[in-house]
Amino acid sequence: MSDPRKELLRQIRAIREKMDPKLVERAKLAVFGKVPYDSDSARQAVGHFLDGRDDGGAFRRKLEQALKEEGGALDLEVPKAETPAVPAKPRRGGRVT
Repeated sequence: MSDPRKELLRQIRAIREKMDPKLVERAKLAVFGKVPYDSDSARQAVGHFLDGRDDGGAFRRKLEQALKEEGGALDLEVPKAETPAVPAKPRRGGRVT
């Protein structure tokens, strides 16, 4: 009769060999409370943030300039057609009767 511990360890090794190594690494990080992320998701989130701003692309240009100075690059998809920023509707001041 074989040792149940050795049999269980053999089964665990077989399962780990079949699993994606990235998945195993993410699971190890999750055990210790660290949140793993992948660069594609991060790039997409930053792109959505920058697209949601209504400053006519000024913040995007400022960010790109700062990254160039540090030696990095912002390789996000550039919006197809940047529309000029529409000024906010003027608000009426004072008391309305």
